[in-house]
Amino acid sequence: MRSTRLRATSDLVHRVLSITSEVARERRALRSGAKRMPKPVPWDWAAPRLLPLLAGPSFDPPGDPLIRARSEVGPMVEFGIDLGGAFAYVDESVAQRWECSSAQLMERALRNLGDRASRLPGTRVAAGVVSGRAIRLVRDRPRWAASLILVPDELFRLFGDHDQILGTPTGSCLISFPIDTPTQVVADIVVDIECASLHPLWINPFVVSDRQMIWSADVEADEDETW
Repeated sequence: MRSTRLRATSDLVHRVLSITSEVARERRALRSGAKRMPKPVPWDWAAPRLLPLLAGPSFDPPGDPLIRARSEVGPMVEFGIDLGGAFAYVDESVAQRWECSSAQLMERALRNLGDRASRLPGTRVAAGVVSGRAIRLVRDRPRWAASLILVPDELFRLFGDHDQILGTPTGSCLISFPIDTPTQVVADIVVDIECASLHPLWINPFVVSDRQMIWSADVEADEDETW
């Protein structure tokens, strides 16, 4: 019992330290990026820095809603201006000033994402073992790693186009599991990373089957509707 409590305490301390470190890094990046960002931000400056980011659980402040759009693979995305390690998110007032619809923002953001993803070397994908299971992942760099889900051609170039399960615990982490990995094992590994993050996504895993990307949340919704 004592060893169990010590292990739980150690895990809690590790998670607190991890989140504290993430907060510090994010604040430094935001301060540094804000100094270089013109105000008000012109479209010509923002356009090449615009990226689609998977949306985690959040609520907009009153009177200042963010622009969001549903991606082709399923989850909602937000639009972030890359400040170099941190993002400034596009809200409705800024989009109106740019005279851009969500569809226009999505088109430009996906184009930027594809260009950046095409420059990622295959060596960025690391292999490892977690809970006795072989995994491959991209983590921390780039900060938009989870958004690779939105550009399947580049995703397949990096991870292969074979059947697999993909988890996106945070915006900066994308994990590939062998297709025969038990669902509970995938959930345990992904949730463990989410619990240690300042900004977990809490998004259901994706399944690649015959080069088709399937979001498990959509599958579950379809199954629920049959009852």
